Order: sequence, then structure tokens, then C-alpha cells
Amino acid sequence: MGLFRRKQETLNQRLLREAGLDPAQVLDDPQPEPELQTRRFGRVALPDGSHVDPKEWDAAVTVVAPGLIGDQVKFTTIPDGDVIVSEEDGDADLSPLADAVERRVNPPYRAVASRQEGDLWAVGAKRIQVAKVPFPVGDKLELAWNGSRAELRVDGEPNDDAAIPPELTDLGQGVGASYFVEAARIDGDLWDVRVTGF
Repeated sequence: MGLFRRKQETLNQRLLREAGLDPAQVLDDPQPEPELQTRRFGRVALPDGSHVDPKEWDAAVTVVAPGLIGDQVKFTTIPDGDVIVSEEDGDADLSPLADAVERRVNPPYRAVASRQEGDLWAVGAKRIQVAKVPFPVGDKLELAWNGSRAELRVDGEPNDDAAIPPELTDLGQGVGASYFVEAARIDGDLWDVRVTGF
């Protein structure tokens, strides 16, 4: 897992990006964005034999991104805009991929990019909820509360020894009297969380 911190953007650039406008078209912008060519794509085959269907994503685009090696990149962009890379060959700048996605969806999100041909990449991104949970072990947490009893699983195994993180309890209580919380570690104390009430 690697952290890629994008170049520092000015407040004006951030506001334009969040508004879905292209900072490169604004006069007197000292750092124009690189030229990106984006378009929607249909069902795309991934290198592992699976397929990406745009209906599964909150944003699905193609982008010309020279300089990337390999055939697939997986990354997560956290709320402050930093990119956490979970799968990549090399250490190229992923800004063109993230910038193209963020014309349609704001961080935080998980993304998968697959090379189509040459420098053309298809990128699918799904919005996520990010929570800070200081829990030192495991990559996946599951907390179930049925109204009277809690069960915590770490990486799929019951864990009666660890204290239940209060952050997960708080998230669950926000949706109802009974709930199920799933958390997948992004990096360090940052987790991608999904909460279901029942």
C-alpha cells in the first residue's frame, strides 16, 4: 500500500475542481491541468478476466494517461484528496486518473483503472464512507449488534479478546437499534466503512 500525495492545489483550483469546472480554461491560472480526454465507456474487460460495468460505479470514464506501466491500477482517494495506492506497477503519477474521476465524483472513493490500449485507460470509481478507527490488527472488521449482543469478527474470525472499537459502535447506532458494520482497512487507521441497519 503506498501513499501518493497530489501536487498542492490552490483554493481556487480546488473550488473549480469541486464545481466540475476545468481550471485549465480559467485565465491566469498559474498551474493548468494536464490535457485529459474523457468519455463514457461500455462494459470493459479487466486483465484478470472479470468485467467492469459502468452501472456498478458512481463514475466511469476513459482517460488518456501517458507514463503509466502495467495493465491495472487500484487506488483509494481519501477525503483530503490524498491517493492511497493498493495496486500499481511502478510509481507513476496517478493524478490524470484521479482528476478525470473527480470531474464526476468527489473524494472519498475507491477506483479501478484498466488499460484499454496504448495510453487509454478505463476508470471506474465508487463513493465510500471513510472513518478513522484505531484498531491495530486485521484488514477487515465486521461488527454485528442485534439489540442485546455484539459480535466482532476480524478478518472473518470471531474475536472475543479485542475491545469493540467505539467508532464502529457509534456508526452502527446512527442507523438503528440493530446494525451490521463492515470496515476494510485503507491504510493505517483509515477504514472504508459500510453500515446497515435492520
